[in-house]
Amino acid sequence: MNIDRAAREGWAANGWTHVIGALSPAELNAARRWVDDLERWAAGDGPGMHHFEQTDRGSAIARSERFADDHSDLGAFVRHGPPAQLVADVLGEPAVLFKEKVNYKQPGGAGFAPHQDAAAYRFIDHHVSVMVPLDPATIESGCLWFAPGHHEGAMADNGRGRLLDEVVDRLEWRPIEVEPGDLVAFDSYAPHRSDTNHSDHPRRALYLTYNAARLGDFRSRYYADKDAEFAASGPTFGDERVRISISDDFLGKPVN
Repeated sequence: MNIDRAAREGWAANGWTHVIGALSPAELNAARRWVDDLERWAAGDGPGMHHFEQTDRGSAIARSERFADDHSDLGAFVRHGPPAQLVADVLGEPAVLFKEKVNYKQPGGAGFAPHQDAAAYRFIDHHVSVMVPLDPATIESGCLWFAPGHHEGAMADNGRGRLLDEVVDRLEWRPIEVEPGDLVAFDSYAPHRSDTNHSDHPRRALYLTYNAARLGDFRSRYYADKDAEFAASGPTFGDERVRISISDDFLGKPVN
């Protein structure tokens, strides 16, 4: 995948780029079917790691992850499909999968406090993630908001991954509304956040994270580290927020 000059300049200036209509209708429909499989796995006793949150409408699935080795079609897509090709293009070199997840953001599903992904992505210093929207992501449904600042590297946070208020207040936040079939690539130091889904429809999206292949394959190590941290720390942050990440940036409530 070759992004155009404007997209490449946007990447260099902002740490993110939005590629419109990157997936074919067939690729998009296949990705939706595969994510439906994951949701069925979560409802039963299927493979993968799945997280749930409490909303005003009841318990809802919030995230599925670690599925690339269990779902062969989706695994091939996340490792070799257009998202990986886009990362290789912005990096200028081959990329390898670091981690993979689906954020479902069901109606009433919570957003994420302002953060940088680098705080939760260990072992190497730089990653690139790609959002693959399966439903329209709008301001109403809780789209991503980005701000410049990735060139600064790590910004001051509260020690648990959330950017400090004084950092958040000086940044200029911009909503990125996207359609199914688009791709959004963003640097692991790009500050971003999202809000609650106030619509009546899910705002499902794959979030796929990669690193330069020359640095090595850390996916198994990342998930082993996450398993150990979750086992030691429990399923919540102070019984106030459900733990779905190493960082305390997800604002969802634990299931009653």
